[in-house]
Amino acid sequence: MVNAARPAVMLISYHLSDIRAQSELWWEESLSDQEIFELCKKSPELRILGSSQPRLQPPPIFIISPRVIVKTGWYKLGEFESRAMEIARAQTSIPVPKPLRIFKRGDTFFLAMEYIKGRSLDWCWEDLSLWRKFVIAWTLRGYIRQLRRVRTEQIERQIPGPLTDDLSKPLKCFGPAMGAEYHCGPFSSAAALFEWLNGRLRVSQYIRERSLDTPPFVQREPLVLVHGDLTPRNVVLGDDGKLWLIDWGSSGVYPPWFEAGGMLFTDPQPSWWKWVRRLVAGWYARDMYSYVAALYGMTTGFFVPDPLVHRY
Repeated sequence: MVNAARPAVMLISYHLSDIRAQSELWWEESLSDQEIFELCKKSPELRILGSSQPRLQPPPIFIISPRVIVKTGWYKLGEFESRAMEIARAQTSIPVPKPLRIFKRGDTFFLAMEYIKGRSLDWCWEDLSLWRKFVIAWTLRGYIRQLRRVRTEQIERQIPGPLTDDLSKPLKCFGPAMGAEYHCGPFSSAAALFEWLNGRLRVSQYIRERSLDTPPFVQREPLVLVHGDLTPRNVVLGDDGKLWLIDWGSSGVYPPWFEAGGMLFTDPQPSWWKWVRRLVAGWYARDMYSYVAALYGMTTGFFVPDPLVHRY
């Protein structure tokens, strides 16, 4: 049971300048995993106003204090998300919520993190001036370039997938850019990832009779750190005036054009978001042409074997 002498509402009494330090100390050093778990059962859920369609609502996110929320999830949430947030905070100036703790109860992960108050872009985008939209897009462009300069051992060794602390055991890949609601891989090298992508392209060409002239995937740049789900609902105009990137659950080490691939799945598409995508993540005309052609093999045809390996 949660100690009644430490209710979440007591945080309100602290001076604003001390809230961050006090809340971090409180959660990291005072509360056990069980106490956080019990608080989740009693706390209100955070409703994502920018999620205009019910299916875009994430798994439950609980507001357990004025400064802390707990994100829950199953196979889409893991330690890799908090790891990516910590690395982005350490090596870039991108405003990223501070992860406080992650633990597991049964099949469910619980990630406690800083609560960012504000409006997501899919809630306020159409109300913004043309100039404000451009400033936001240009800021996001800078964020992505910072991410591409991040360095970890996994990036140096060019091992694809979510960030892991055990490079001998790469993690399976997941996210909008992978196309399907399935885990792919794991891949031990960039070459293995590109071979899988070309296999999905061959499935699309075989089943959907896509043009055989579609260029295959070729690695022309090193793998980099990618957010992986850079959609308006994951960009928050904070009440503090900062532009925050949230939801790092699809992040990992991938080709740079994966950022643009993930942005294709923005639904619904705000006005001129296509141009924002190209400005922020890059044009990548050849890669995106092959990517769109391969999407059938990455989604509906995900379980169809590569025709180069399996003769029909």
